[in-house]
Amino acid sequence: MENNKNNHTCPPAVDEKDGVVVYCASSQRIDPKYVRVANETGRLIARAGLKLVCGGGVMGLMAAAIEGCIAEGGQAIGVLPHFMIEKGWGHPQLTRCIDTPTMHVRKMTMAEMSCAAIALPGGIGTLDELAEIMTWSQLGLFTGPVIIVNTDGFYDPLVSMFRRMTDEGFMRGDIIPAQIVSTPAEAMDIIKSLKQTDANI
Repeated sequence: MENNKNNHTCPPAVDEKDGVVVYCASSQRIDPKYVRVANETGRLIARAGLKLVCGGGVMGLMAAAIEGCIAEGGQAIGVLPHFMIEKGWGHPQLTRCIDTPTMHVRKMTMAEMSCAAIALPGGIGTLDELAEIMTWSQLGLFTGPVIIVNTDGFYDPLVSMFRRMTDEGFMRGDIIPAQIVSTPAEAMDIIKSLKQTDANI
């Protein structure tokens, strides 16, 4: 177990951003179609030769993504604040578990390790993570793609709200700082395309 409790401001340095951070629900009380999408996301990340970076939870979509990644021989990195580890909320199949002192450091660590961010369906915690990474993207603090997987129109109301924000001048610029797709495969196509472009530069 890695412990970052003595580092309250910055996540650990990484040599290469070879992770894809996935934000998603930890709830168990959800339609199985969302679980299948999360599992597929983990599998596709592993097949692309990238690492899954997530909140590391043992339940819900988080668990499904981790288990999909591990099933394909991939690496799943969980980042959990210490109080969650003490409660036993970490998934036992994680390749690596990073212990952070706070929720804020948790989110910063996940972003620091990742070349892209994917938001799957989720609750208020997922919205919190998505809003923060979109803000960082606008500010140039996160330079990878931010992708919302809009399974069966789950995020339609939120996308409509984003459009209203831009139309009425509340969101800087006229472009939502996230790409909206319907499936994990579309999200991974965006990420792989950008990784290939970077490799050719």
